[in-house]
Amino acid sequence: MGSKERVERLKAEVHQHILDAAMDIIKNEGCQSLSLRKIADSIDYSAPIIYSYFLNKEAVLIELSKKGFVLLIDCVQQHLSGITDPRERMEAMLMAYLQFATDEDQLYQLMYTVGTGIDDVTKAFPALATFIGLFKTAIQDLNKSKPLTDEAFRCNYLICISFVHGLVALNRYHKDIDPATNSMVLKKGISGIISTIEHS
Repeated sequence: MGSKERVERLKAEVHQHILDAAMDIIKNEGCQSLSLRKIADSIDYSAPIIYSYFLNKEAVLIELSKKGFVLLIDCVQQHLSGITDPRERMEAMLMAYLQFATDEDQLYQLMYTVGTGIDDVTKAFPALATFIGLFKTAIQDLNKSKPLTDEAFRCNYLICISFVHGLVALNRYHKDIDPATNSMVLKKGISGIISTIEHS
């Protein structure tokens, strides 16, 4: 490996260390506690090193959110592996979405908080556009007899995401909801959503 490759690898490792440290702080202390200086202290780097990678705290949060959407897509695609039936695929996608939001609670909250200050989230987070594309294909497959208009897709996509997002929020509020209840609520909700999409 040449010196240029070693330098690039080292940069990538430092970049990842910074993001890992930032995520640890967010998980343990909350997003409001994050600062570049705190990141530097937690991994024994000087503040100027952190600033050479990220302009400010917001830049770190945006980068974490980008990675979050990539992880979300990975989770969804793993759940879709081997499933061909359109209804089962839609159910698997929404189940995967709930699982990711539950398992990565702090990251999930961050992804949807950071986006509120951005005019075009699909440009800021390219993986979000890919995620939306997965849903567009799944929704079209549920009703192949009709062409899917942009308006119909957006409406049905928002219904899907709003339902799971709401269930995630309720779980954060009502901490005594057990996994079996979540599964039952999700399955009933998904059944209704799929019927709506198929007849829209």
